[in-house]
Formats: sequence, C-alpha cells, structure tokens
Amino acid sequence: MAPPRPACGVLVISLLGQALAPGLGTALAQETGNGAVGRAIDAAVRSGQYAQAAALLSRMANSGNAEAQYQLASLYRSGRGVPLDEALAFKWMKAAAEHGHARAQFNLGSMYLAGRGVERDIDQARIWLNKAKAQGYQDADLPLSNLAVRPSKDVAAPAKDVPIGRAPIAPSATATPKAISENGRPLILDAALRGQADAVRQLIASGADIASRDDDGSTALALAAAAGQVAALNVLLSAGAEVDARNKSGETPLMRAAAKGHSDAVERLLENKADATATRPGGASALSMAVRGCHDPVVRTLISHGADTGPVLEGGMSLLMLAAATCDESIVRLLSGGRTSVNAADQRGRTALWLAASRGDPGVVSALLAMSADPNIADQDGTLPLHVALQGGRAETAAILLSRDKSIERRTPTGNTPLILAAQAGLKGIVGDLLARGAARDAKNNQGYTALMIAARAGQAEIIATLIEAGADRSLRNKKRETAGDIAAALGHANIAQMLK
Repeated sequence: MAPPRPACGVLVISLLGQALAPGLGTALAQETGNGAVGRAIDAAVRSGQYAQAAALLSRMANSGNAEAQYQLASLYRSGRGVPLDEALAFKWMKAAAEHGHARAQFNLGSMYLAGRGVERDIDQARIWLNKAKAQGYQDADLPLSNLAVRPSKDVAAPAKDVPIGRAPIAPSATATPKAISENGRPLILDAALRGQADAVRQLIASGADIASRDDDGSTALALAAAAGQVAALNVLLSAGAEVDARNKSGETPLMRAAAKGHSDAVERLLENKADATATRPGGASALSMAVRGCHDPVVRTLISHGADTGPVLEGGMSLLMLAAATCDESIVRLLSGGRTSVNAADQRGRTALWLAASRGDPGVVSALLAMSADPNIADQDGTLPLHVALQGGRAETAAILLSRDKSIERRTPTGNTPLILAAQAGLKGIVGDLLARGAARDAKNNQGYTALMIAARAGQAEIIATLIEAGADRSLRNKKRETAGDIAAALGHANIAQMLK
C-alpha cells in the first residue's frame, strides 16, 4: 500500500509534511522496540512541549532512526521546539531519505528543487523524487512531470543588461492550477515571504498572478518587502508588480518594509518609484512607521527621497514628538529640519521636549534644547518638562533642564515646586542645586506639605539632612496639622523622626 500523501504543491513545497501529532511515539516505538521513549514523545507532543519532543527525537535520530530523523527535520523547518534552521532540516531530511524513508525522499527532492537548506540542484531533485515515486509516493508525479519539460540545469542566467535577481520571466505553457496554488492560496505569496526568488520566478513563468493577495490584502511584493526579502522583491519588481499596491489597512509595500526597518528593501522600492509620501487612513506614512520603530537608516533614506517630515498624526503628534518619545538623538536630529515647529504641542499640550523629559533621555533633551526648544512650555495641566523629569526621578535630564530654566518656583497643578518633587524622588544633587539657587525651602503644596515633610514621608534621610542644614523649618504643619516629625514617626521612620526633633 502506498504511503500516506502529504499535502503539498509544486515548486514551493512545505517541508513539514505531517506535523507532529499524538501517536508518533507508537510508530517510533515499533521501529526501535523502545516503548518508553515512544510514550515520552507522545506525552510531550500532547502537552505542547515540543522542545522536549525535539530532544527525544534528536537522541533517536542520532541512533539512526529514520522516522525520528524525518520528524526532527520537520521541527527544524518549522521552528517548533528548536530554532528554525533550514540547513539542519536538510541534514536530517537527507539522513532519513538515505535510510529509505519515502516521505523524506519526496521532501528532500523538494528541498533540492526549491533550494531550501542546500544549493538548488535540479538533477538531485529528480533523483530523490524518483526514489519516492518508486516507493509509491504519488505526489512525486507532478513535480517530476514539470521537470520532464525542463533542462537538467537551472534556469538560464539573466541577460547582461539585466541586474542580478531581475532576469526576464517568460510564461510557461506547462502551468497547472496545482502548480501555482495550494488549498486556494497562491504559492507565490509564501515563496515571496520566504525569499525563495527562484521559486517566485518559476511560479510567474508557470502563470502565477503577481497581483494575488492574502486574506489581509497584501500582495507578494508587500510580503517580500515586510520580510526584507530583497532577492524575491527584485524578481517581482522586474515582473511588473504594482509597487504601491495597498492592503486592506491602506499600507503599501514601502510602509511594510519601513515599519520593519528593512533598509535594503526600502531602497529598492524607492528606486522603483514607490511613493514616499503616501499615507494610510489616520495619517501614518512609511516615514512615521520608520520613526516609530526608530529605524535610523530607513529614516535617512526616506527623508532623502522626499518623505514629508511635517504631517500630524493621531492625537496631534508630530514626527519630531514621536521620535522624542521613543528614539535616540540621531533620529531627532534627522527630523530637526522638518516644517513642524520644535515647540509644537499635541492635543494634550505636550511638546517634543516634554515627551523627551518624561522619558528621561538626556541626549534627546540636549538636542532639542539646541534646536531652540522652550523648556517653559507646560502641558495642558500645567506640568513643565522639568516637573515631569523630576517626577520620574530623571536626575540627569532634570539637571540639564534646570540649567536652562529661569524660574525654579513654577508649580505643578497640585502645587508641588521643583524642590518638593526632587525631595520626593530622593534626588540629593538636584535638591542641593535648587537650594543653592535660592529655592524656597519651606514652600507648601496644595495639601500643605513642604519638601521636608515629603522627604520624611518618603524616608529620604539624606534629603532631610540637606534640608535641615539649609534651614528648613521643622515646626511647620500640613493641613492635617502634622509636622515632618509626626509623619516620620507615624510611618515607622524612627531615625528620621529623631533627626526632626
């Protein structure tokens, strides 16, 4: 009886064959007589512990078990339980095939045909597919019939005036529906995603539609772009794939490549006249996606090709604000020449400087200040960049802002002064600097707390010592009629309570 037939297509064939499933251990046990190992593999598979299954299969594969070798190859191909590794997948598939495993012979031939884990070799593909066919493996018939109308050697080299990877593609008269799709899904999509440039070229020659789309509306070109598969991208572009085709979300291939930081793919698309200014609903563009991912080389390339640095995104955020909130100073500097003012604010009143201060990146804060960012612009609640830096305990950032801030008494919406905030965060150096600059040491917030009381509540002994030395009044009371000493005692800070007597 013929072996079971795995679902597969021609030209691009999944190496998984049959996925690991409960019952595999039984088959292995029959081959080795080791029921304990078989049961252990079954248990691991049933519980989804593929790493454990892979370890057990590896032991059996190394001992020469063909079924274990085949299944281990499948795991390396899928990345389940082990790192995805085409070379190791080929190694174990070849070992199983050499032991006469029919499914492995078929898959090995397919790997030679597609160039997966090994250099593409049509002659070897034919040899192993014929071996599988000789054992009754019927799915070998279709790839063999395609190979029968082709020369033994690989496709001819491209003409001299065509760049490598962009050879002209001639239509084939041997195309069949099964050859270009599987279960209704065009094989060219998966070939592009995996970067199988030869397979993409052959599929197009067999009549595959380069405008085919997946369920999300992405074309093969978009999938290759998103995966950074430049060789496949070149084949599709040379075949006339639509460079700005949008998916259901309104994203172009350029946006997909930019979002992932694939600079080579971005450059190839731009060379083929991709629209660097295109936006999707909501205003996002390839440049905004690259900025969101902090992909410096892509940002540089897009700006050099005329990408708009001035659009306003959702929430009123500019690209400069986005970079300030997430990226390092190199990208902030790249966007410094944009048409959006460095002091523009989003819908919550936050400027790029405010966002950088909140994040606590001193390099970005310094870069923005050098670009004339105003440190005295508060958000809609009245919180300054200095306030938000102190609230987050960002000492270095706060020090930079203090060096530019002419007013050291500006309060937060709750009445906290910079001194109170620094005391709360335990920033001894900032507290000392503020006191040296004449900050009001006994200023109270809306609840009547002074910096000394706040430090007592936070258990900041060093801050308390600094404030006492500067002459802070220990007798003052908040709106609850508590002194700093009362607060410390109530919270169990006995040493601090003693300091405050």
